[in-house]
Amino acid sequence: MNVRIAVVGDPGQEQDQQALARARAHSVGPAADLEWSPFAPWEIADDSLAWSDALWLMAWPQDAESESVRRATWVAHQQGTPVVVSPTEPPPWFVAHARQRAAYRIRGEVERTTAAELEAAEREPRTYVHQMRGPRHRWWRPLVALAVAVAVLIVCLIALLVPSGLAGLLDSEDTLIDPLNPWSALVNNLLLASLIPATLIGVWVGFRRSPWRILSVAGRIRWGWLGWCVLVVTPLWAAYLAVSWVVFDQEVLDRPDQWVALLAVTLFTTPLQAAGEELAFRGGLVQGVGAWFHSPVVALVVTTVLSTAFFVAAHGSADPWIIIELGSLAVAGCWLAWRTGGLEAVIVLHIVNNLLIMTSGILFGGLEESFVDGESAGSPVSAGMNVVATALVTAVLLWLARRRGVAPAGWRTSALG
Repeated sequence: MNVRIAVVGDPGQEQDQQALARARAHSVGPAADLEWSPFAPWEIADDSLAWSDALWLMAWPQDAESESVRRATWVAHQQGTPVVVSPTEPPPWFVAHARQRAAYRIRGEVERTTAAELEAAEREPRTYVHQMRGPRHRWWRPLVALAVAVAVLIVCLIALLVPSGLAGLLDSEDTLIDPLNPWSALVNNLLLASLIPATLIGVWVGFRRSPWRILSVAGRIRWGWLGWCVLVVTPLWAAYLAVSWVVFDQEVLDRPDQWVALLAVTLFTTPLQAAGEELAFRGGLVQGVGAWFHSPVVALVVTTVLSTAFFVAAHGSADPWIIIELGSLAVAGCWLAWRTGGLEAVIVLHIVNNLLIMTSGILFGGLEESFVDGESAGSPVSAGMNVVATALVTAVLLWLARRRGVAPAGWRTSALG
């Protein structure tokens, strides 16, 4: 540790020169950390002594020409720098205070350097699965994020269900899960949409990083890229559903009694419902668990498995063909997030799928069969068609992402940000 002491004296005065020489001569052994920097009074400006740990004035400047020295001395005193006026070597207490000031300065410099290095490390580009893994990461942070997200979700659940129950709008469990009840559809969609604030708040509290990293490595929704995804996914997925309609020889049935209200609820809240599921299963879960693993590839594999398992389990069906259909969307979503660095593509795929299926169920009948629950059953043909359609749309989106500069070259390379 070097203790920087500014010495203000007249270089033409032999007494001042001798005092400085004696001070330097004593700066040996335990006092070797003292650095004496001489200045003439006319070399001093108001802030020219801010670097020093102590200020030694060999004489108090009294003439009008030394006003700058007096101002500099006052500034140093206001900043806590020890000041002494002495024609001989400064007293021991002055040196001790100078060492304390130097230790304080060096500690501050180390803290600022450490903070700058930490901030630089936080800003290093990372894969999507490692957005929450930085120098501040600790093993317990994902658990805190999960606890906070669950708490927010419970609050939203109470806020939606209690008023509905008191108003008699949802007076039984059957009413709550009735797909033909507009109020039930609205509440269920809003419950799933509440996964958006639950995930974002959980990540912000648990990881103390920007929750918008859940959306993409850019820390925001990339609206241009999302628009391209809508233009690509909508016609391709509509064609797939049209082929499914023909293959399974589906018929036009009667519309639900309250089809107008159901259609309005679907159009306005289904996008939020689908986005909420994606932020939870392909966003918070993937980045939270992924932060535990040093290797991003290992993090991708583990989180893809977990995301798929939880997403399938949340829908309640144990039918193997339904599991394959749901799993294909989950796997594709994790891969799209890895390659493009964000959730835009899978959010659009999820929204378009739900909107087209729900809208057709309302307008052409068969809305009850549009939902996946514990009694839903699929078939090898439907599962195979779904897997092919999902793979085709994913491939087209990745091709477009490379063309638009969203995804890097190489089919396994992850986008960074």
